[in-house]
Amino acid sequence: MNKKILIVNANYYKDISSGLLKNALKLLPRKCKIKVIYVPGVFEIPVTISKNVKKI
Repeated sequence: MNKKILIVNANYYKDISSGLLKNALKLLPRKCKIKVIYVPGVFEIPVTISKNVKKI
């Protein structure tokens, strides 16, 4: 069974968030289905998760 993983990336500070995303993708197993959603700031993270939790 392939696991589905949602990563919500708040890219307000692009240099920090891109490094975090790059390292997270390195550590996750390749068998997982990974979806990355970019949001402008941290306040959008909970809303984005709640809208996508049933899909993932």
